[in-house]
Amino acid sequence: MDYMPDENESWINGSNLTFLSSDDFQLPVIPKWGFWIKFLSTPLIVIVGIVGNLLSFLVMKTKPLRRKSYSHYLCALAVFDTLTLIIRQVESVDEYLVSYEKTKGVFQHFDDGSCKLFNFAVHVITLMCSWLVVIMAVERVIAVCFPFKKVYFRKEIGAAAAISLLFLIACLTQSFRIVMVEHIVYDDRNNIRDCLAAKEYLNLYTSLDVYFYLWTLVFVLPIVFIIICNSIVLFHIFKVRKDLVNEENYLTYRNGRARERRQKSTAMLLIVTFMYILTLFPLFTLSLIVDITIKIGSLETARNTYVALKPFVDVSVSISLLNYSGNFFIYILSGKRFRYELLKLFRKSKPVKRCSTARSTREELFRYGS
Repeated sequence: MDYMPDENESWINGSNLTFLSSDDFQLPVIPKWGFWIKFLSTPLIVIVGIVGNLLSFLVMKTKPLRRKSYSHYLCALAVFDTLTLIIRQVESVDEYLVSYEKTKGVFQHFDDGSCKLFNFAVHVITLMCSWLVVIMAVERVIAVCFPFKKVYFRKEIGAAAAISLLFLIACLTQSFRIVMVEHIVYDDRNNIRDCLAAKEYLNLYTSLDVYFYLWTLVFVLPIVFIIICNSIVLFHIFKVRKDLVNEENYLTYRNGRARERRQKSTAMLLIVTFMYILTLFPLFTLSLIVDITIKIGSLETARNTYVALKPFVDVSVSISLLNYSGNFFIYILSGKRFRYELLKLFRKSKPVKRCSTARSTREELFRYGS
């Protein structure tokens, strides 16, 4: 048998599926094509994503764009997306070492404290990526529906306060990991250790990790908020365009041009939020299928379902990484101002020559007149 999942193998980012372990049941060979697609594509996506996020951060911090209300949220998103990509690459290497090289993984030399901190940080960072997208969706509702209303949420200090509050809430929701995660030997034969839930907390940890964290906080609630906010924004945009078609006076035209510029920024941010849904939907769907199979089917049916879907899960993990690496390309394709500021980063600024003709002429007049 090529590969046998251990009792704490992660189905999606740390969710423990204990139903996979049984000494009297042998899984058939799991096809490897999905794993190799994930393993080989992850470094490429990570490198491209890190470079793109860095450039996005630098562009959003340029003088013309940093005054925009959404730039602060996009900068924070670039930082947390980059951290997520780095973590996913580390986890990919660890999976390869343990499952295919049969050696001790990246987390072998951790202790209980470092395991708790790492597991806690990983899930907080993922939550920040998810809910920063939600905050941007809410910000666009305010920007489009109440463009002339001064809202603290849309100022630089307000944005920093919102991001800090979101970070605090994310930390509180994941505090259970500090208590439940330990550095555990899960392969006695090879003495391999990993950061996993302690046995006395295993069932509770699985429920919190899968249903509370993964399904509720990472997918369902963010998507509900995103769909509601984007629907409001799109409805308002179409309504305004309809009104502009019916009006022909100059004031309306001028205001329409201002609205058009706001709508271009809004279109870019709408694509970012929809990208979140599209890239995570396959992973969520597959996890839902497996969970339903576990609850309503037999043990053998659940294991066979796992074997059949495992390659597709691996591919969907790679697809989900596009959510953390693709925003830069969205900005380029949909943001004219972003493209302009990006080009300026790579252009050498020409020195400005001061013209002294007028000054010299004045001095000569004063000198001759004295």
